[in-house]
Amino acid sequence: MTSLAGCKCLVTGASSGIGRATCQVLTEQGATVVGTGRDEEALKSLKDDDKAIVGYIAIDLAEEDGACPRVVSEAVQILGGSLTTVVNAAGALRGGAIGGPSTTLENYQFNMKINTQIPFEIITAAVPFLKKTSEALKAAADISMEDAFHAIHPSIVTVSSVNGLQSFPACATYCMSKAAVDQLTRCASVDLAPYGIRVNSVNPGVIKTNIHRRAGMDEEAYESFLERSVNVTHPLSASLGRVGDPKEVGELIAFLVSNKARFMTGECIAIDGGRQNLGAR
Repeated sequence: MTSLAGCKCLVTGASSGIGRATCQVLTEQGATVVGTGRDEEALKSLKDDDKAIVGYIAIDLAEEDGACPRVVSEAVQILGGSLTTVVNAAGALRGGAIGGPSTTLENYQFNMKINTQIPFEIITAAVPFLKKTSEALKAAADISMEDAFHAIHPSIVTVSSVNGLQSFPACATYCMSKAAVDQLTRCASVDLAPYGIRVNSVNPGVIKTNIHRRAGMDEEAYESFLERSVNVTHPLSASLGRVGDPKEVGELIAFLVSNKARFMTGECIAIDGGRQNLGAR
């Protein structure tokens, strides 16, 4: 198992889905994690019952002015004054085809706010703390070359989507928001490389979370969507008989923030059962 001892991490979107699973995986591998999300009861359970976070900040990042810088600062305080890792797992979906009645400016702005602007704000607020972590590693006189090589160096991972890598029908503005966050990942990786900060994205396909229900799917429509994903749109799922699990995405994120991925930056990695290889269906 990858050791994340020394990893001090902020995870957004921690109260459900991929964010929650990521907190659990990171903690299992030795990280110290602070989570943020809208559902305070879920965060409390994650801390008290699952022991997957050492603290939490219950907040709606989209609704409160200055929320992102405040969350980063509070997380650093909870983590004892330093930060090595940021995982942007908060996300949302409002679908609609171009020219269709649900593809409104309001829905475009919603997708861009949650999926692109908030990761941008979290990253920019976190960079000064990540730079300090990098500088402290470089300045440590008593650390051996081998220990420095295997230390947890600062990094950022954002949960994007396979929709950012390829076009899909009836979700244009969502695809746009995820493509934008992939470009944010690539640009940030270039800008932050001189400071030893790595930046990557994971691009999940269909993962069993509540994002589609929150987007308005009722239970019948959601089950139909999952069945179609297994039998039609997923080449691997058709043989494996399933869609993805949030923990599988969390395990990829854990790898990317670990020293085993120390030579990886600017990558947008699909974890989709091969979905994008088939194109839009």
